[in-house]
Amino acid sequence: MADSTNPQAFAARLEKLAAAYSKRLADDFSHLTMLAGQLEEDPSCTQSLQQLHAALHSLAGSAGTFGFVQLGRQAREQELQVAQNLEQPCNDKQPLPVFEWITALQKALKTDESKKSAIRIETSRAESVGGEPVIWLVERDTMLAEYMVQQLHSFGFHIRHLLNAEALADDKNSSPDLLLIDHRASQLEALRADPVTFWQQHLKDFTCPVLFIGSEESFTARLNALRSGGQSYFVKPLDMINLASYMAQLIKTKDTVPERVMVVEDDEELAQHLQGVLEEAGMHVTVLDRADALFEAMHDANPELILMDLWLPDVTGTEMAALLRQVEQWAQVPIVYLSSHFNSELRDQALLKGGDAFLEKPIDPDLLINLCRSRVKQRRKLEDTQNRDSLTGLLKHASIKEALDYQWQLTQRKPQPFSVVMLDIDHFKAVNDTHGHAMGDVVIAAVGTLLRQRFRSTDRLGRYGGEEFTLVLVDCTADHAERMVNNLREDFAAIQFTGGGNPFACTLSAGVVDNQHFPDDTAESLLNRADQALYQAKNSGRNRVCLAID
Repeated sequence: MADSTNPQAFAARLEKLAAAYSKRLADDFSHLTMLAGQLEEDPSCTQSLQQLHAALHSLAGSAGTFGFVQLGRQAREQELQVAQNLEQPCNDKQPLPVFEWITALQKALKTDESKKSAIRIETSRAESVGGEPVIWLVERDTMLAEYMVQQLHSFGFHIRHLLNAEALADDKNSSPDLLLIDHRASQLEALRADPVTFWQQHLKDFTCPVLFIGSEESFTARLNALRSGGQSYFVKPLDMINLASYMAQLIKTKDTVPERVMVVEDDEELAQHLQGVLEEAGMHVTVLDRADALFEAMHDANPELILMDLWLPDVTGTEMAALLRQVEQWAQVPIVYLSSHFNSELRDQALLKGGDAFLEKPIDPDLLINLCRSRVKQRRKLEDTQNRDSLTGLLKHASIKEALDYQWQLTQRKPQPFSVVMLDIDHFKAVNDTHGHAMGDVVIAAVGTLLRQRFRSTDRLGRYGGEEFTLVLVDCTADHAERMVNNLREDFAAIQFTGGGNPFACTLSAGVVDNQHFPDDTAESLLNRADQALYQAKNSGRNRVCLAID
């Protein structure tokens, strides 16, 4: 693979890859012409049809990635027609107009070459970063694989290329954090005959997430990927920003913040038992045995799920739930009632009064863990839908401000350093004016992906608006935050985007403040100081990080 430590060498390597692919197309067309001749003599020849299908499949998958969008689409349409022909009995096969197809492909190629309109991201990084997630890419097309390696590397992934599925068994001493697999990455007959069984056998020793990629955009392809053990299926030509974003999110789940559960239970032994079971499963558990301390405990623990005893001294669980539902901040927190007095009428009444589920004591530990995990997962998904920006996956404006307010309030009760960062893409208007708003969205999405990849799962990251971003970095001083943001700034500056055939790069400016240097500031005033520091960075020449000063 190319040297990734030098941005210029990296960019040059990418240009060579694109040029090499253009030359390879000449060989591909020659191969198609040879197959067209064979099929003209024998239109029902299964072997020639299979070779034609494979050639079109490869072309459909790779052309778009290298910017030949029309060519890739044309090849995919033809690939599907060949696939239908192969399913017909030999006697019913109709001759395929392969020579006409080749003419159409050449026309599509000329259209792509004249437009040079591919909006894509070409990436490079100035230096490697320790602790990068390791991705194994299983892809038979070496040129396409190398291109993907270059692009994904920018987002902090260390990519190891394997030429085919058989290579998965070669290394017994290491394992990846994620497998990225072309679902046709083998020429073995077993894959063609039964792809699901084939991949299940080849992946049975891997416990990491698996993503499949392929040229077919069909229900069958997605179903086969799912049954083979894949968590998702991405269609070629690949949207590298979306793919990198999904991979980052998937890997981050292994480092996810533990589920926060509150147990409201006056039976001390039972509360300790539940706490032990859930903490053993990796959750963070708070126990509350006094009803009058409910609101204070909610502020401190900010639970994502409450296990509520149905009968507490002087108050019932349903009354506690009703009180929580009156406070907007906690109105949507799932509540699971616990009771040793089960009857259907009692259960129905409890659920009607603010509960989400009902568990009868004694409680099965596995059921308890699975229920808690499932409910918290649902709540997080709902919050993501409501609170996250669709382009970047970061918190929306209102949500990041709420996160800042919450962190500030928390540190008023329990002193803890945290930093606020305001971050902005330099000269972003020029990106939109020069390359169009679609390219501008790609640049913004790249920042979002980098932020989610580079920062901790405990940090709160938001898109403040337009090309502005706000970060709330927990347990982090301003000096530490400055180093982290500077690393981000350098990584982002090393990314090369391509719009309208013209490569370009963007830079970031940022302002940083922490609560330790300004202990009397409110959340809003800390945000203002970070914003002022950002403008200082802008006025000082951009592409830099400035600390807030008195």
